[in-house]
Amino acid sequence: MIDECLALLQLRRMPRVGDVRCMALLQKFGSAQAALEGLRADGAPLGAREEKWATDQLTRATALGAQFIPIFDDRYPALLRQIPDPPVHLFVYGKAALLQAPSVAIVGSRRCSPYGKHVARRFGCDLAARGITVISGLALGIDAAAHVGALEAGATVAVLGCGVDVVYPAAHGALYKRILAEGAILSELPLGTRPEAGSFPRRNRIISGLSLGVVIAEAPQRSGALITARCAMEQNREVFAIPGEVTNRRCEGCLALLRDGACLARDAQDVIDELWSRLPRHVQMTGGEQPVAPTSSAAVVEDEAGQLLALLETGTRHVDVLTRESGMASSVVLQQLLQLELAGWVEALPGGTYGRRR
Repeated sequence: MIDECLALLQLRRMPRVGDVRCMALLQKFGSAQAALEGLRADGAPLGAREEKWATDQLTRATALGAQFIPIFDDRYPALLRQIPDPPVHLFVYGKAALLQAPSVAIVGSRRCSPYGKHVARRFGCDLAARGITVISGLALGIDAAAHVGALEAGATVAVLGCGVDVVYPAAHGALYKRILAEGAILSELPLGTRPEAGSFPRRNRIISGLSLGVVIAEAPQRSGALITARCAMEQNREVFAIPGEVTNRRCEGCLALLRDGACLARDAQDVIDELWSRLPRHVQMTGGEQPVAPTSSAAVVEDEAGQLLALLETGTRHVDVLTRESGMASSVVLQQLLQLELAGWVEALPGGTYGRRR
């Protein structure tokens, strides 16, 4: 297996050998080693330098604790193998077993609104709580919010446009470490690869390819998230869009997707309902009940949540207003609101506002 992995790394590194051609060579020759020998016979320039580079990659991966997973390995995610141009190998840092779990991607704008960040975090948490792995790209904005939400209740996988040993963006160093400890970080790119603009559109096909469906939380008309949505459509994946304000330019991409037939996603249950037949039984059996109707008293919930309920008794409040009036940290307010919503006490309204569920 090691020799075959070395050969695959060398094969993929050759000029003009992308994923599609590499797969064709594997199918033609039966193995990466045979493909290399065939190319050498045709005069391809392959020598000790390429073999040393491939050996170094596997040695570095072992030292790091990352796994190198070729497409012919049983650990390679079956869903990703089905796309038209699957990566012929993956570097996985963290819990590689998550790649076999049912997954949903959540992506969106880097320059998102507080509303977009809130719903991405809520969707991430709700889906993870149902046993669904949340896939995203570790970018600023929506991606980070989805990862954070997922980590509150379950697992997440970050797909990078650089090597798995490169933290990008640098501001996400702490989040990178959390995902590494509790989830997985994945890339098709060799270790040490620095981020380049052209790597991210290619990365997006992996995000959608790993997933049963892709949720677009907030995206303008020109957005990398819409590239992911297009990849999902080409891969026969479900595309979901979270609605937003019709006058908000950050929501134009989502509204256009809805106009063109994307599934409406008001909450995580909408996503689960649409994907129901493709989800394993243990996910179907987790949660899903209708929220229990709240009683007239807030005494049955913890103090912080009770304080928020008391503020909402007099009418709806924006999350920023609740943060100011309660004196709590915004992260605490969002966490408590999420728990209250899941329990059926409050409901999220458009524009980042909340109200009591009557």
